[in-house]
Amino acid sequence: MVDRNTIIGIDFLVVGGALSALGYTLAQSIPIAAIGFNIAILGALIVLIVPEPIPQDAYKALLEDSVSNIELILEESRLEQRAYFIPTNEKQVRAFIPAAPIVQGETTFNGSSNLELVQAISKSPGRFVTHYGEQTGLLLVPPGNEIVRLSKVQQGDDLEDSLRSAIINFSDLASSIMLSEQDERNTILKINIQGPKFTSDSPFFKRCLGSPLCCIACCVVATASGKAVRLVDEISERDLTHITIQLIA
Repeated sequence: MVDRNTIIGIDFLVVGGALSALGYTLAQSIPIAAIGFNIAILGALIVLIVPEPIPQDAYKALLEDSVSNIELILEESRLEQRAYFIPTNEKQVRAFIPAAPIVQGETTFNGSSNLELVQAISKSPGRFVTHYGEQTGLLLVPPGNEIVRLSKVQQGDDLEDSLRSAIINFSDLASSIMLSEQDERNTILKINIQGPKFTSDSPFFKRCLGSPLCCIACCVVATASGKAVRLVDEISERDLTHITIQLIA
């Protein structure tokens, strides 16, 4: 697969070569021809000198391995609950997957109870099996944790810019991404991902963490907002994925 640096370099070569030729033959202008020649040289330098940091095929293979390993764990443990993506005190993101629905009596936790849960987990040691009161679950490193760190997403950054930086500019895992809607309290986010370039057929992973791109998006939102988040819904339509995320605040 041709990487983005090569494509940009070739574009500069073609544009510069065409501008130089047209400037010299048609316009008979040496300055225009010189500008075109300089652009072509710049394109050649990009192709020859600026390598892609990580080959995209190898990069996606590493992501697939990560997803497959978590899939095996979830399949053996038979967990089915949606994960909480929790920013920890170490400025990393962890995914907590409850072993059973988080309940209080007969009512599902929400509001302050959810907040108490994620605050306790964010401060707890990074144990694989984590206990909070009577609740037990798995605490995993989700695919997306390192992508967030390497793309330099920080708490307080704009959410849409952070999503675009991590998923489009850094990872090149989709064509475009847009934060389409927020509710009045900014606790429900709706995100549209156009042209996803990485998918995985892992039913247990998808049930708990969403698709790989959805998992990465949740890690980005958790880091940029500084709050725990949980996937509410994910709908795929041809070349478009709609994601609904809840912020636990």
